[in-house]
Amino acid sequence: MELLIGREPQGNQLMVVVDGKPYRMDVNNSVPDSVSRFNPSNGAAHCRIILSTNGIRLENLNEMNSTYVNGESVESCRISQTSVVELGEDQYRINLSKILKLIGYQPSYSIKHLRRVWDRYDKALLRLQLEDKKKQNQQKLQGILSQVSMLCVIIPSVMPNIPIPAWLRAVLVTGALGMGVYFYMKGNKEDDSFIVKKRELDEQFKEDYICPNPKCKNFLGFTPYDTIKTKKKCGMCNCNFQN
Repeated sequence: MELLIGREPQGNQLMVVVDGKPYRMDVNNSVPDSVSRFNPSNGAAHCRIILSTNGIRLENLNEMNSTYVNGESVESCRISQTSVVELGEDQYRINLSKILKLIGYQPSYSIKHLRRVWDRYDKALLRLQLEDKKKQNQQKLQGILSQVSMLCVIIPSVMPNIPIPAWLRAVLVTGALGMGVYFYMKGNKEDDSFIVKKRELDEQFKEDYICPNPKCKNFLGFTPYDTIKTKKKCGMCNCNFQN
């Protein structure tokens, strides 16, 4: 998108032309003569602003004009929404934020760093899930061992013709009891539980996986990075995402 900026053809109001449509910005007719007029016949103006996914660029359109950015005379340079732009030798200051708001401009922010944030979270979550699955399998093994121990104790009393050594029964019962106590004690450690670790991981992720717009910082949800990349906009502040 391109914006042409200059004094209106007749009068001293500031004119901004976007895609051939003029907007008058200064109703007090206070724009000095040192600001060049907009000429609709040839599209001449004092300066122009180019908006793209790479940001905002200001260009002075006539070497006889004077254009200042943050107090420095420029011919062409990148600017931001907070830059101070002044036109002419009288250094008439334009309301850049008002102009950009008028045309519905939304800034662009890089989201490349969010790929690392998502990958780190995804790998950590998978590691937690595998550890929890391993613990569940160990607990199942303890349950099987307990059942076998009970059978070894019961069988000799109901089926005397099937001898089961006393030492084997003692080993199985002791092993089952020991594993039961171990998993009980380990399960009571809050710091070691899956729920606590998952919550800590999620809280850190919510702090890091946010909209890069410093005025927004909205949490982008538990949405994969590749999906965020295809949306191209923040659902909260509507700023543009750059990959």
